[in-house]
Amino acid sequence: MKASAFLLTALALAASAATTAQTLPDPQEVEQIEDGISPIPIDPQELEQLEDGNSDPELTGPPLPPLPKTFGEKYFDRPHDYVSRHFESYSRRLDNFFSHPNRVYDSTGSTLQIRGHLTFFERGVRDNTADVHANISLPNTEDRLRLIVQRGVEAATQTAAERDIKNATGSAKVAAPGAPEDNRYYLGLKALVAQTFGVTLSAEAGARAHTPIDTYVRLRAFRDFDSPQWHIRFSETPLWKHSEGYSSASELNFTRLLDEQWQLRFTSKATWRSTTSYFDLAQINGVYFTPDERTAMNFEFGAFAPSDRNLKLSVYSVTFRVRRQIYKDWLYLDVTPQVLYQEANRYNASHSLMLQLEMLFGDRYLWMRFAE
Repeated sequence: MKASAFLLTALALAASAATTAQTLPDPQEVEQIEDGISPIPIDPQELEQLEDGNSDPELTGPPLPPLPKTFGEKYFDRPHDYVSRHFESYSRRLDNFFSHPNRVYDSTGSTLQIRGHLTFFERGVRDNTADVHANISLPNTEDRLRLIVQRGVEAATQTAAERDIKNATGSAKVAAPGAPEDNRYYLGLKALVAQTFGVTLSAEAGARAHTPIDTYVRLRAFRDFDSPQWHIRFSETPLWKHSEGYSSASELNFTRLLDEQWQLRFTSKATWRSTTSYFDLAQINGVYFTPDERTAMNFEFGAFAPSDRNLKLSVYSVTFRVRRQIYKDWLYLDVTPQVLYQEANRYNASHSLMLQLEMLFGDRYLWMRFAE
């Protein structure tokens, strides 16, 4: 009787030890299981519990349901994020298509832009010129130091409407009477100073690439604001130039996306110069239309006036621009009919037609990227 009791007790202890050994494996075996080299098969759920440090399956359960979204997240944050993403992608695509003058200056990565245009008037050809602009990221600077090449130091703050008027008339003073007639090339070094509170700050210094040497220093700050209906950008660009003194260009853009093809944009600009002590004012209102991925159109109405004349308008412009991507995403053709009404011509209509070919170079335009 005692032997039988002893035998039963021994068997119970052995079974209990075996159960304990199966529930709590040897630490070395656990390590082998985690490394995926254990010869002992194990249930995937048990393996996950071991990796999480929980060897008791009874302590786990189905995952907790996600917390319900708050009223603000559901009705404010989600629509805001959706519209912001569409604004960002669509605005970038429009700026890429219409080659906004600030696009190369504010771009990331290295970009070389070459433009050639030919302007026709009722009496024949006005002129044909070529422009080169470059924004080159210097090596080992983490994209924070750039070499800038530009024709005319104020080219970086010209609006597309001002650029078109200058190309059509041969003078920057038509749209901005205080602007210098400067078509020389400048070389500069631009440094990204900081990005704080959503504001991007940069500083640039350089000189004219011709004699006599004319040095300049420029600061730039811009900030983007998004709302459910509008994308807003404000920029301020102070400039000091040895031959002309101080100036500062303030620009405010309001962009509204109507749908996937239509967009409105309103641009207000004021440039103060110490040489004139007044503002050159500009207001450009435009409608943009993109019927497909390779074609874009816009219709613009511009009004320009110096502030020393009690806001009396000196120039109106009506511009229709068609831009076609004719080869991949680096070769574009622009066809731009324009009508100008200048005070100097008693506001008689002056018609012109400009053809422009633009080529873009840089890592983002490599053919191998399309072949991958």
